[in-house]
Amino acid sequence: MINQFSIKNKEFKIIPDIVIFINGIPLATIECKSPNINYPTDQAISQLIGYKQKNEQFFYPNQLLITLARYQAKFSTTYSPAKFFFDWKVPYPKEIEKIVEKPTKQDILLYSIFRKENLLDLIQNYIVFEEEDNKLLKKLARYNQYIASNKIIKRIKTEQGGVVWHTQGSGKSLTMTFTAQKIRRIQKIKDTKIENPCILIVTDRTDLDDQISTTFKNCNFPNPIQIGSIRQLNEELKNPTGKTLFTTIQKFGTEKGQIHPVLTESENILVFVDEGHRTSYGNLALNMRTAIPNAKFIAFTGTPIDKKDKSTPRVFGKYIDKYLPRQSIDDRATVEIKYQPRLERVHIKSSELDVLFDEEFSDYTEEEREDIKKKYGKYRYIAEADDRIKDICKDLLNHYRTTVQPEGFKAQIVTISRDAAVKYKKFLDELGAPRSEVIISKNPTDKPDSDLRKHYKTKAEQRALIKEFRKEMNGEDDLCFLIVCDMLLTGFDAPVEQVMYLDKPLREHNLMQAVARVNRTYKENKTHGLIIDYCGVSKKLKEALEIFNDGDVEGFLQPLLADVAKAEQAKNKVKAFFERVPKTYDSEKYVDECIEILSQKDTRIRFEQALKEFIIYVGNIMPNPQANQFKKDMHFYGKIYQIMRNTYDLTGTSVVDVSEKVKQLINKHLESQGIEVLHEPMDLYSDKFDKLIKRKKSNKAKASIMEHKIRTTINNLMPTNPVYYTSLRQRLEKIIKDHKQKILGELKLLDELDNLKEDLDAEAIAKKRNMQKEEFAVYKLLKTRTDNAEDKLTKASKEIYSKLEKLAVIDWKDKRNHQKIMEKEIKRKLYKLDFEIEEANKLANEIMDLARSIL
Repeated sequence: MINQFSIKNKEFKIIPDIVIFINGIPLATIECKSPNINYPTDQAISQLIGYKQKNEQFFYPNQLLITLARYQAKFSTTYSPAKFFFDWKVPYPKEIEKIVEKPTKQDILLYSIFRKENLLDLIQNYIVFEEEDNKLLKKLARYNQYIASNKIIKRIKTEQGGVVWHTQGSGKSLTMTFTAQKIRRIQKIKDTKIENPCILIVTDRTDLDDQISTTFKNCNFPNPIQIGSIRQLNEELKNPTGKTLFTTIQKFGTEKGQIHPVLTESENILVFVDEGHRTSYGNLALNMRTAIPNAKFIAFTGTPIDKKDKSTPRVFGKYIDKYLPRQSIDDRATVEIKYQPRLERVHIKSSELDVLFDEEFSDYTEEEREDIKKKYGKYRYIAEADDRIKDICKDLLNHYRTTVQPEGFKAQIVTISRDAAVKYKKFLDELGAPRSEVIISKNPTDKPDSDLRKHYKTKAEQRALIKEFRKEMNGEDDLCFLIVCDMLLTGFDAPVEQVMYLDKPLREHNLMQAVARVNRTYKENKTHGLIIDYCGVSKKLKEALEIFNDGDVEGFLQPLLADVAKAEQAKNKVKAFFERVPKTYDSEKYVDECIEILSQKDTRIRFEQALKEFIIYVGNIMPNPQANQFKKDMHFYGKIYQIMRNTYDLTGTSVVDVSEKVKQLINKHLESQGIEVLHEPMDLYSDKFDKLIKRKKSNKAKASIMEHKIRTTINNLMPTNPVYYTSLRQRLEKIIKDHKQKILGELKLLDELDNLKEDLDAEAIAKKRNMQKEEFAVYKLLKTRTDNAEDKLTKASKEIYSKLEKLAVIDWKDKRNHQKIMEKEIKRKLYKLDFEIEEANKLANEIMDLARSIL
């Protein structure tokens, strides 16, 4: 470990706080920040990303990036964007309290990652390069994946199985991949007979089988074999050692009444059963255990095992690890799911079904009606009614266009039947909806001229549509809706999907798995997933959640309008910034004083964060009419925010952009009031700046804006003439200090700032000396080091700059040999001014640094 390790390339020098070396190779870089500054983690992440941009070569072997700020700590792999820096919340492998009395997040992360065994383990076994959408992504296990994987291997050592429950969307497939990868690499599991085992991954759905096997393949797992038939499965299991096999449990099927043969008695088989709660009990599960009687079974599930269900733990063993919905949301591994019932008149209530059905078929005998019910089903008959689906499509389309599409998200429509799916497609097209596609299963009994057959798609066509649906929104031809019946309700992962329009009465685990399609993280503005209920499943949702322990499902599903209370709280947080500002009849003066409150950078940062939170909650509620109660406040604080940005020349993404709906609402209001919403940073000497100052009512507001603008200008110009602008900065600090100590009144303060403003124009100052501003910058550097006469220094400055200008060929900053020539010419001039060799070397370096800024 090296503290303040300095790394220099041709152009830049970087000094990370801590670099961890193993055998001379830099494998981890740590940036430390004081916990007392604003947003220390964000600053540390920005600095690490900046280091990579300046010296990419140093980071080629680097595996881990860490940020530390005592009470905060985050980790990521190299080349991850800022949103993929995560906490390490659970110490492993022991309780850290035995070492540290009150451990902070920093203590837990350092303990868990930098134990010698853990660090080597993470680097060797828990980093993969996964191909996604033609991009190669470097992925590092999150703490829950790392801990679960090691617990699995520990459990196997006891020659027992168990259950891993990690909530939907939190990376179960990667946990399987990491675990299988480590088992492959260690070959023999210590203290067991398991050596180079067969790893068999079993699912109960073809799409799940495809998804998990694709994850393994995309991570370059060696020789994964996806089983295509019963015969192939039987052949592979005759000699299973060292193989990694993927199969559906249906391939353990037999003829009715037939006992499955034993395929192998090897004890060297590890079975990972996905969605273990579904595949634990039936005849197929019996056949599987008969075929491989000595295998070790580990069940993975994305939904909790219910209170009454003792079968899954009994079949597989005790829980190995749990990762609950609330944990996943808090860790930003998934987003919260919100629920909203819509169009109450189209909800189908079971108590009304018989009445509606009997009315519709009143001309039929009782026996005929019963036959019809058996054939078509009560619910399905009502759910497929054209008028009902048309009503839903109108509402759905309005909701999508006003709430979902502006934010750049897509949606899934889940229907009662394949026939209903086709009708949804038809009515959406008639209403001019964005592009939709139907993905349904085939049935040989469908008539040749059936509308259903028109929507048949090959496996390759389905994969192509799914790939297209997963893409970021880009234009008018985007695939915005996938309409399904049974397919893509499990094992389907599309982060761009925010909304599921649900028109199918699902229950319990099936319902929980379906709604979890919308909980994947995406861009910053995806703050939640949303279930829009058109079939009245609220009771079923309540029942589904009630069968599980309360702690297990905490935070899994929230009513959308719960955000109303949160928005109210967030509004009050924003309002609190301006409590000290006295209300006046002069609204412009009131706004000026609000802007004065935001003159300090840390206050602006806190205000932005509070406003962002308010915008998110209001955006969640819109377009529900309950959002109207916040409209006035949105307009006012949006106005304050935009004037703040204009006044203090803030760059970067506006927090208003978090929600496109809210952005449009605020910007439209601002434009109607004649406020500039967007602008380039204002020049200190521009008409815009003068007009901004004149509009201010109070001298205090004018001085605040001028101070900020002068300070910003000095910081921006500092590299072009370090000596000159350092002196101006010191002058500014003295002016502000004198004002605070009541030495300068407000009018005198404005005069002093105005004088300082005039002196900021280095070009004008240089002209008075008959120099270019670049020559003047060289002059100021020389002036600090020698007492030579003015005319002699002026002449030397001009000669040095002229020589450098002639030598500044294309890409000279990347050519070290050429830079040496430039340095040599500078030194020749300095020696003529009687500089000693050591002093000339230092000054030549400073002049070269200046040249990099001005040439």
